[in-house]
Amino acid sequence: MPAEERAVDPAARRRRWKRIRTSVTLLVLVGFVVGAAWYSWNNVIDQSEQVAAPTSGKTCAPGAPADPPAPADIQVNIYNSTSRAGLAASIGDKMRDRGFVVVDVDNDPLDKTIEHTAEVRSNTAHQPAAMVVAATVPGAVFVPDDRTEATVDLVLGQAFKAMAKPGAPLATPSGVPPCEPVTG
Repeated sequence: MPAEERAVDPAARRRRWKRIRTSVTLLVLVGFVVGAAWYSWNNVIDQSEQVAAPTSGKTCAPGAPADPPAPADIQVNIYNSTSRAGLAASIGDKMRDRGFVVVDVDNDPLDKTIEHTAEVRSNTAHQPAAMVVAATVPGAVFVPDDRTEATVDLVLGQAFKAMAKPGAPLATPSGVPPCEPVTG
């Protein structure tokens, strides 16, 4: 009987190793498919969140508008590009107190590191509204983008200390070239 067990034993070992190889191959393939799906999903999500990406990346200062809109007529998103937790939320509350319509409060969707006090992002067609928002943060820089909606993003940067006093005059940020006029 021991001789028969030895004859069956190598065949049983081959079947067992075949099952193990098949299982390992299946696990590797499943891991590959899950990894590819995760990578694809992250790329789709990252691209959809970047709806307000700057067109040129150049900063400019809009001229002071002749007839600036009232804060109640400006929809603003408050974003935090710093590591200070709750900064966007506290500034969002202050912007609401000043009469602005705060639409969104979150971390910067562009995940950009901003060294100066703030960036104000908007379409150049909405420069008057952007100028009113920029007046709330001393040293804010206007960054035009190609969004179609009439929102303005206030992105708080590393050098942000405090907001300007309410009712501060509209001023062109220093050291920033003026934006090209909008035609059309």
